[in-house]
Amino acid sequence: PAHCISIMSPPQHVKVISVATNAAVLLMGARNVFATGTALPIPGDDKFLAHFGGSSSTAFLMQLFGLFMIATAGAKLTTVVYDEGTFLRQKLFLVLGVVDLLLAFTVFNYKALGTDVTGGFVLLHALEGAAFLHDALTRERKVKRVQRSASTRSKRA
Repeated sequence: PAHCISIMSPPQHVKVISVATNAAVLLMGARNVFATGTALPIPGDDKFLAHFGGSSSTAFLMQLFGLFMIATAGAKLTTVVYDEGTFLRQKLFLVLGVVDLLLAFTVFNYKALGTDVTGGFVLLHALEGAAFLHDALTRERKVKRVQRSASTRSKRA
């Protein structure tokens, strides 16, 4: 029936590979944001920042790159781990809203460029992040009746 949905989870091997690889990407992204230029979590990774000059401008770019790593890995993990569509969107809004606000915060705190350069970026991401989080945290969502596929039902029997 039209009011039922089917669950189409990724295969277990895809989940395992995605969780393992994206957990590493999340750690590297967090390192780029909060401990820029250190060798965590991969030994020798501190050479990456030095390779590009190691200046405060490069460190700022590494922080932005880290935030985009977190956004991408967070969205992938949310998609792979969470099955149901309505609440999947809610979880993605949480991930992307937090990253948008972190982007706005990071750019706002970068003082080498004036707000005439960074202000629009900060405003766009702060506005979108707030909208995503507001929607994810306040809008009522109803659980849909789940119809399992025949292959899923036979595995459970």
